[in-house]
Amino acid sequence: MKRMIVLLTALLMSLSVFSQGIKFQQESYAEVLNVAKKENKLVFIDIYTSWCGPCKHMSKEIFPQVAAGDFFNVHFLNMQLDAEKSEDGKMIAQKFGVSAYPTFLFVNGNGELVYRFLGGRTVDELIEEGKKALEAFKVQPELKKYAKKYEKGKRDKDFLEQYFILKDKAGLDCSDILLDYFAQVDDAGLLDTINLSRIAEITVFDSDFANRVIDAVCQKAENGEEKEVLSRAAEAAATYLGACLKSTAKSDDESDFESVLSLKKQLFAATGLAESVTKASLGGGNIYVPSELSSMDYYFSKKKVEKFNATFLAYLKHLQTDFAKRQEEMNMAGAVMKAKMDSAKIANNQEEYNTLKKLRAMMMAFSGVDNYYISTSMIDNVEKYDELYTGEKNESYQKQLADWYVFLHAISPSAKTAVYVADKLLELDKKQLAIEVLNLGLEQGSEGMGVEESDVIACKKKLEELR
Repeated sequence: MKRMIVLLTALLMSLSVFSQGIKFQQESYAEVLNVAKKENKLVFIDIYTSWCGPCKHMSKEIFPQVAAGDFFNVHFLNMQLDAEKSEDGKMIAQKFGVSAYPTFLFVNGNGELVYRFLGGRTVDELIEEGKKALEAFKVQPELKKYAKKYEKGKRDKDFLEQYFILKDKAGLDCSDILLDYFAQVDDAGLLDTINLSRIAEITVFDSDFANRVIDAVCQKAENGEEKEVLSRAAEAAATYLGACLKSTAKSDDESDFESVLSLKKQLFAATGLAESVTKASLGGGNIYVPSELSSMDYYFSKKKVEKFNATFLAYLKHLQTDFAKRQEEMNMAGAVMKAKMDSAKIANNQEEYNTLKKLRAMMMAFSGVDNYYISTSMIDNVEKYDELYTGEKNESYQKQLADWYVFLHAISPSAKTAVYVADKLLELDKKQLAIEVLNLGLEQGSEGMGVEESDVIACKKKLEELR
């Protein structure tokens, strides 16, 4: 009887491990590595931050699921490390170049990276990534053999292709291999279907190669290439330039950073690609963010005061000229859409009415994302301009700042940002303008981008304080 109880207890304890979702180790990174080495297992590491929304979602909704625990507790030792507050987390983030969250790493017992991926996943997608990590772990001995041959100078095309396939399977950066590979690819094969996907994986800016790719895509556009084919080539080139923009922004080589933006301008003009924050947020990447905003971020971080100021003032002037025109175009488009919807309603064509309604909602959403991003980014840049300003901050200067804050908030009125802008205006002794901004935020931005009930309450409270 006792034996039966012991067996049942052991079984229940075993089941409890799986029912709790992923079990994360509490030991130090070094201790977990030692266990992984002895058991020949991978360590799965969730690198997160306290402010990261997708990180919180993974922890609360995905990791606790039974299916996640069933897979990850069997195959891996699991860790969660805060990239900003944990010493192990800081070390791991620096060692593996983690700059976006959540990032998920799989390392072997020697602390070597075997596989990585970025961003939130469903539980099924998470398990699929885990399976890829196991596959990468399986081929690691062969990958090391290829790495040694590569280090010794082996560069024939067939070898590079095989090495790329193995390294790519491990989710590792293959830029070095691919640049060597493309050096042996003639112009005729540069943009074939297979090579387009490979171009999109390169993260290192190489001026000769980048110019070669953009020239080839622009030539396709000039030759009147089929729309679908040109679109694939343009998207691959844009993805590559996005990675280059990110890497050059971290470097001190200003000319490389500006070269990437110059190539972007050439590519977009030739192929019809357009800047769109919506496109950027849906996976297109930072290359679709307005170049002026990217430039201001770079120049401010590198303390290039003159270039920051020149870019800021020129873009602000462009927005002031463009805003009224954009609003007029949006109003006209809205009026046309409304007329079509009214016509469909009168004709009792419910299907067409619903289609037009969805289309109008999409138009408003897309323009709303772009306007909100530009508005908040430029409000932030007003602060940066003020921080860098060395002239006399007299009444005329303060009026200029106030006018900028009011205009930029009006691009995308929001209860979420109204209090912040109002506080800035109060610092400039512009109480009436602060009241106007708060009213506008409530009237036109109570249901705007990312607005929560707490934002509306804060906006109303601030307004009451000022009356």
